[in-house]
Amino acid sequence: MTVLHFEGFELDIQNRKLMEDGQQLRLGGRAFDILAILAQRAGQVISKDELLDAVWPTAQVEEGTLRVSLVSLRKSLGERARGFIDNVPGKGYIFVPPVRIDRAASVTTKPSMSSADLPRLPNKVIGRDEFIETTTDLLQQSRMITITGTGGIGKTSAAIAIAERFLGRRRVLFIDLASLSENASLMPSLASQLGLSVYGSELLQAVATELRKTPTLLVFDNCEHVIEAAAEAAESILLEVPTSSILATSREPLRIQLERIRRLPPLAVPPEGIIAEEALGYAALDLFYRMAGLFKDERELRQPQIIELSADIVRKLEGIPLAIELAASRTLDLDISELHRSVARPLAVLRRGRRNAPARQQTLQSALDWSFQTLSPAEKELLLRLSTFAGLFSAEDARAIAGDHLSDNEFYEAFDDLFLKSLLNVASEGGNYRLLVTTRHYASAKLASSPLKREAQHAHARHCSVRLKKAETDWTKLETDEWLRLHGALIHDLRIAVAWAFAPDGDDSLGIELTATSNIIWTQLGLMTEQLAVIETALARASTSEALDPRHEMHLRLSHAGTIYHIKSSERDPQALAEYHRAIQIAKDLDDHMSILRASGGITAIHTMNADYIDAISVARQFDDLCGAKLPNAVSRMLAHNLHYIGDFEGAMRHANIALDMAKVGVRGTLNNGASYDQRLSALSTVVKTLWVQGELRAAMQQLETVLAEAINLDHAISTCLYLAVSACPTAFGMREFELGERLLRLLIEKAGNNSLLRWQEWAFTFEQVSMSLASDDKERFNKALANARGARFENCLIVGGHLADRVTIDRALSKNAGWCRPELYRLKGLQLLDEDANAARKLIMEGYLLSSQQGAKFWELRCATSMVRFASEESLGASKSRLDRTLCLFDGELATADLVEARALL
Repeated sequence: MTVLHFEGFELDIQNRKLMEDGQQLRLGGRAFDILAILAQRAGQVISKDELLDAVWPTAQVEEGTLRVSLVSLRKSLGERARGFIDNVPGKGYIFVPPVRIDRAASVTTKPSMSSADLPRLPNKVIGRDEFIETTTDLLQQSRMITITGTGGIGKTSAAIAIAERFLGRRRVLFIDLASLSENASLMPSLASQLGLSVYGSELLQAVATELRKTPTLLVFDNCEHVIEAAAEAAESILLEVPTSSILATSREPLRIQLERIRRLPPLAVPPEGIIAEEALGYAALDLFYRMAGLFKDERELRQPQIIELSADIVRKLEGIPLAIELAASRTLDLDISELHRSVARPLAVLRRGRRNAPARQQTLQSALDWSFQTLSPAEKELLLRLSTFAGLFSAEDARAIAGDHLSDNEFYEAFDDLFLKSLLNVASEGGNYRLLVTTRHYASAKLASSPLKREAQHAHARHCSVRLKKAETDWTKLETDEWLRLHGALIHDLRIAVAWAFAPDGDDSLGIELTATSNIIWTQLGLMTEQLAVIETALARASTSEALDPRHEMHLRLSHAGTIYHIKSSERDPQALAEYHRAIQIAKDLDDHMSILRASGGITAIHTMNADYIDAISVARQFDDLCGAKLPNAVSRMLAHNLHYIGDFEGAMRHANIALDMAKVGVRGTLNNGASYDQRLSALSTVVKTLWVQGELRAAMQQLETVLAEAINLDHAISTCLYLAVSACPTAFGMREFELGERLLRLLIEKAGNNSLLRWQEWAFTFEQVSMSLASDDKERFNKALANARGARFENCLIVGGHLADRVTIDRALSKNAGWCRPELYRLKGLQLLDEDANAARKLIMEGYLLSSQQGAKFWELRCATSMVRFASEESLGASKSRLDRTLCLFDGELATADLVEARALL
């Protein structure tokens, strides 16, 4: 336990307290960390990089963030400590005064209540103890409580404090609705925050399924501007998930069943005529003094006349916490009497306004008007520009949209002043900032009528384009969780930027660029339905553009095709193919080999799904002829699956291993393929299934589980569904490992359903019907399910329950290019012919055996050899058993799969 003493100050490291002459000073979390690091190494120069790494260990922040925190720290320490922290140019910072260390201090610690899902409260919640206590009690009896009140009243702070009471008892999830630009964004954002990547429009069941896993308190913050969506979501969740409860904040009730309303009143203000000492007991004045105490000497604030003026200030501000904080921040450069005179006039004017004006315009609007009028021209302009951000932004982001006419020094001075004047807030995420919702709305309204409007919105949209490029670069370098932490929130700014760009006063060319380069954001966040609407708007604008960048059109076509492929049924495949072919034409003109690869990969994926394997191989060969010299071995990504399906298992494994070697470059490889599959998982899908057919059963099972764990860890729904549907489920069911197959099928159903991936929902439905048919030996159900399937889905589902197939189903499969399972199809066809023509049936099964031996498909060879023993004629039984014995020698003698056990029993 360590306490540092210097110049009348005591710094308690463990309990995070700073005392001056026995009085506790208020320090923000980052400011305290900086002071602790500098004071513990007093007299030593500490570099800026070392401070940044120590204070923000898990985030990449720039020097401007450190500067803002140092400004705050110096102001908190006061005038007497002005020279405590010295800047050594080019080297860093040094703590100047001598420090005495007391390591034996007696301290009492209080358990910390925190959650990664709850924003950090920058200050103690003042004057709300009773409200927090009673609302907490009520929330344990009622499942839906809405805290209502005017803007700036402190609804969010109260909700966070209430939510903290439930930590450790249930999962607490904080959903900030302020960054959403429209009602339709609510459910996708909630799904993403729950860790779901949802690609379609049917989101409720996905969210409900996840919530049912753990009792959860959802905090819906700032519902008012998406009130309809918030009400619908809350009511649906309460109905679907009995173990979830909701705490909402809004300027108006949601007006739904089960809702209990708790109106948050203003802070208590001292009545007129009260004596000074009694006035200090009122919450509004307590808040004002805690904030003003950061800038003013406490002895000055304790003078009776100053107390009276301060009490009148908070009365005129009507106890609105945000207004009080804004007023208190002005004590940095105004004395209390000047502040009192400044506050009085605008509020007096406002009180004479319309009686039916919204509450925020009767109180907080005045405080914001007055605060805005006190800003310098540079600060005003910067505040308006910052209002273009949807939510969080860094100092670097702010600098990018601030305008070239401001020098770096002018920008950081204005930025620091906005922070000190409480118009700019440090977010819970390290190194990021945000405007309070009310402040952002106020500044947005100002911007809407400002000559700066178009320039500011254009700068914001242009900066979104820069951030999109960074997100795409990081996608192949960072793990999913880290990538989402750094770039997931970009979607909110992207929506705003695209909406402006396609508005009448926007910039169509910039909107087209943003849409063309944002595929990775929409796809990973599971917002492909929303993306499709944006892409189609962009394509419509592109069709009338006289100066369309061909590269942007190419990326639009690629994204359009990939989106259709995943969220629409196979009936839309022709449209997707047309888009891929158009993209290839443009890519050829641009000599863009990577885009030709992406489009060719998309085309082959569609052909593969439709069982047009020869066409897919042809496309792959054409690509290799055109681009093979520049992209050697890239063709392997397209060939592996299709060679497997035509029965060239050796070739499939060779190309799958080449693709795996190529996938070692980054964390993932979803950008280089038109279907957006992760290249490693795609190749491993071929490996697992081919190992099964080749009879390497132990290796197949081991790889199946290993790849499954990798897919779950990657958390890329499209790629996970691909692996489960075309590889893991057929392999497990095909080996008659039904318990494993059911587990994999449930995961496929969950992933496809939660993410509204229609193509993979179709696969999951057919597999489910097949599974139920196998369990009940129901031939009618089986053949009916297969009648509605096509392509690779038809073949994979047929082969795991082929003994239930009727002759029409088998003949349909034999009429296609299904070389991978043709030996098994011959066997199944032979079994159907036994009662009609036993010799013809045995001949067909033998044909399957010979073909499987030629292919190296030992699993089919085992099946055919087993059937030849079981249905051999008397004179051929000995030869058939010898054949089966030779086949069994090809397998691990210790394995005991269902097929091996049956085969051994026949000998």
